[in-house]
Amino acid sequence: MKKIVLCEDELSQQKLIKGYIEKIFESRNEEYELLIYINGESLIKDYPENVDIFLLDIQLEEIDGMNLARKIRNMYDKNVEIIFTTSLIDYVQEGYEVRAYRYLLKPIKLDDLERHLISCFNEIERNKGKELILSSKTEIFKINTADICYIEVLKREITIHTKTSEHSINMTMDSIEGKINQKNFHRCHKSYLINLDYVEKVKQYVVIMENKEEVPVSRYRFKEFKNVYLESLLSVL
Repeated sequence: MKKIVLCEDELSQQKLIKGYIEKIFESRNEEYELLIYINGESLIKDYPENVDIFLLDIQLEEIDGMNLARKIRNMYDKNVEIIFTTSLIDYVQEGYEVRAYRYLLKPIKLDDLERHLISCFNEIERNKGKELILSSKTEIFKINTADICYIEVLKREITIHTKTSEHSINMTMDSIEGKINQKNFHRCHKSYLINLDYVEKVKQYVVIMENKEEVPVSRYRFKEFKNVYLESLLSVL
C-alpha cells in the first residue's frame, strides 16, 4: 500500500487532487493512504512515518514548499519521492537542490498527476534494491543493494560502503557487479562501482557523494560516466 502526503492550503485544490488520486488508484486496483496537511508547520510538527510520495504546494504560507522539501531531505528522508505543485514555473532550478524533479502546474490535470505518480511508483520499486547474502572470514551478512553507496576493490578484497557501515570480503569486482546487476550501479573506475542514487555531483575525474566522500573517476571512463549520470537524472523528469 502506498502512503501519500499532500500539503496544500487551498481547499479546492485539496478536493481536486484527492479526487484524482482516488481515480488513479481505483483504476490500478491498489490500496493507498492519503494524509492531508494545510501547511508545512503542521507537517513537520506531526511528521508522518514511511511516506512514499510527498505532494507539496510551493506557495505555502510561513514554510513554503521548497523550504519544506529541504527540511524533509535534511531532517527525515533523503530519498522519498517529492512532487511540487505550483502556479509558477520559476522554481525548477531550486528543485534540483532537493532532488525533486517533478512539477505539476496548476490547474492540475488528471493525466499529468497520473504520469508523475506512476514515475514515482517505478522509482520506488527500483530503489527497493535486492537482498544479497555475502560472507567474509568472520561473518555472513545480508545487505540490500539500495543501501550500498559504492564498492571499492584492492587486489581481491572488496569493501562495500553502505549508508551506515562497511563490509570487507574476498571477491572480484566483476563477481560483485554481476550479483548486483542493476542499472543504477556503474563502474566509474576499474576499482570502483558506484550507486548513482548517492551521487551529489560529478567534477573533473571525481564523484562527490552525498556524504561528501570523493570517489575517483578514471580518465577514459569520465565521459561515459558523465553521460550515464545525466541520463539517470533525466529519467525521473
